[in-house]
Amino acid sequence: MSMDAEARNALSVIRKCVAAGRYVVLPHFVQRLDERGLFWPDVRAVLDDPSGVRNDGRDRYDRPKWIVAGDAADGLLIEIVCVLDEDEHDNVTVFITIY
Repeated sequence: MSMDAEARNALSVIRKCVAAGRYVVLPHFVQRLDERGLFWPDVRAVLDDPSGVRNDGRDRYDRPKWIVAGDAADGLLIEIVCVLDEDEHDNVTVFITIY
């Protein structure tokens, strides 16, 4: 997988947030997981070994938005849309949707 420095940095932040429990899963994300028959281990599989990470601009709150693509545990290609945010303590990843 080839990623530029910005994508590698974003993936590193996302992974660190997940490892530290500093993430928010929006209701839409949970709904899409259910609709697709996916579970959190599928999300982790993609974050651990993505096939690609790409910048998707900014969200409506002007936060950087990223799409992380990869194979779920069953081999199904999925894409995770998340934004990088910060609070008074550190970075936070917000999981928006998955398809």
